[in-house]
Amino acid sequence: MPLGDGQAFAGHRPFLSHPDPRHLDLRASIHDPFGQPWVRSFHQRSAIPVFVLADLSASMGFRGVGNKLENLALFSAAAAYSAYRSGDPFGFVGCDEVLRWELFLPLRLHKGAAAELYERLGRLSPAGRSADGLLQGVPYLGRRRALVFLVSDFHFADDRLDALLEMLVGHDVVPVVLWDSAEYERLPSFGLVHLQDPETGQRRRLFLRPKLRERLQRAFAARKAELRRRCSRYGREPFFLIDRFDADALTRYFHPSGG
Repeated sequence: MPLGDGQAFAGHRPFLSHPDPRHLDLRASIHDPFGQPWVRSFHQRSAIPVFVLADLSASMGFRGVGNKLENLALFSAAAAYSAYRSGDPFGFVGCDEVLRWELFLPLRLHKGAAAELYERLGRLSPAGRSADGLLQGVPYLGRRRALVFLVSDFHFADDRLDALLEMLVGHDVVPVVLWDSAEYERLPSFGLVHLQDPETGQRRRLFLRPKLRERLQRAFAARKAELRRRCSRYGREPFFLIDRFDADALTRYFHPSGG
């Protein structure tokens, strides 16, 4: 790790090799038998590239208890702001069937990226029939290892997910699963409901019965377990963002013991 003005103490060095009076250590200098002044040296923290690679397909326009697109906007803005506060460069790559260049933010230290992203995503009306463009977006993350938040509802086939995670193996990937409890949990036992097709985003009417309701809930539970299994195989378990974005929950994801 390079030396610099970070916070991790790295030991003492002669003042002549690192002439910085701010870090002069009087105690160490007094005890030097040759009267040589010494300074404290610190490890320099290296900037970490941070990306949001986002699914912008039609299913991401779902509104139920919450609003998936609003949650995507809040999450992306929070990631951008956190990166800026930490001195890390940030980039945003959004895709449906193709890479959406009008929303692309190249990797750099963005002072106003949080507000800009939130505003841009707020004007979006997701209509893409798939999230295949995510595969096209991976090369724009660069070759240097980065922290990549892969944000999607993951309503696409497992072979596509495996192909995407395989392409991302050079990065530290955090899968962020955007779901809404209205999709599977808060359903009536009987009655006519409007459900959204996960691929096309089109809504259709369905008459629910108790057995069909249970089948839908079991399908989502199975999908949750499968996402955990597949994503863990490539590095990290997914972070499930359900109904609304909770920054404290994300902190607990990274620091489960509270440390």
